Amino acid sequence: MTSQLNTQSEIFRPTSQARTPANLGLSATRLALKLYGRVSPRKAGRLVHHMAFRPSRLPMPIRYEHLLDNADSYTQLQHGSRIIPVFSWGQGPVILGVHGWAGAGIQFGAWIEPLLEAGYRVVLFDAPAHGRAQGESTDLFEMADVITRVAASVGRVHGVLAHSIGCIAVARAIADGLQPSYLAMLAPPASVTAVMKNLGRQLGLSPEVLAVHLQLMEERFGPSVWDQLDLEALSQTLGQRGLIVIDDDDTSISPAESQRVVENWHSANVLRTSGLGHNRLLWSPMVVDTVLRDLGRPVHSV
Repeated sequence: MTSQLNTQSEIFRPTSQARTPANLGLSATRLALKLYGRVSPRKAGRLVHHMAFRPSRLPMPIRYEHLLDNADSYTQLQHGSRIIPVFSWGQGPVILGVHGWAGAGIQFGAWIEPLLEAGYRVVLFDAPAHGRAQGESTDLFEMADVITRVAASVGRVHGVLAHSIGCIAVARAIADGLQPSYLAMLAPPASVTAVMKNLGRQLGLSPEVLAVHLQLMEERFGPSVWDQLDLEALSQTLGQRGLIVIDDDDTSISPAESQRVVENWHSANVLRTSGLGHNRLLWSPMVVDTVLRDLGRPVHSV
């Protein structure tokens, strides 16, 4: 049964929606797709399908990127024709960080020093088409495969920290054989179905255009794609100890979606915060401290 950790979040003042280049670009994309969808829903749906697998990279410099220069180990994992960078700090049981869509491994930079002090080894990587990794496109099945390969390259993984859509990739990897003892999910979506519907809302897609994209998803991965990437269902099979972190002001992944995962993962605790949104969960000292307390110290360092 899940239990509620009674922890109050740090206080942040919400900011108004700024007219940033990213927001202006999204508005232009929405308008273009709306007009294109009126002319040809089929072609617009194919364009959305193409865009959906091409994540944007984080603006440089990435927060905490300077820590990459001080990594104890840097290796390059060959994945097909592409190179995946893998960074490691410290010694001890491995804690693997798995970023979300359009993210990067170093987004877990705030966790490195606390985990080292607790006696763990921290391993971070960039998935294909993310961060410093090669490639222009990827998908959640490939991300799950890369997680498994990175884990195999560093030895047994004791724990995993996953953010956003990366939580689905981790759950898929666990279903396929990865065996961590501990798992922390930050802002997990309920399923790839929910992610696609959210994409439709963000881009203002008509039902006809979105249906074309979903049909192409099934043609590409098979009709079981929705079940294979359904975190709400996959979480029922998770036997690991763990923690789910949900922020009530998350506008990227609905807190109600994450709560559905909580209700199915019976060996996990839940931390509810407010004011952090979707990304500030990654570097909130309160979230880091709470997860580390739940994780505990490795036996050899006690």
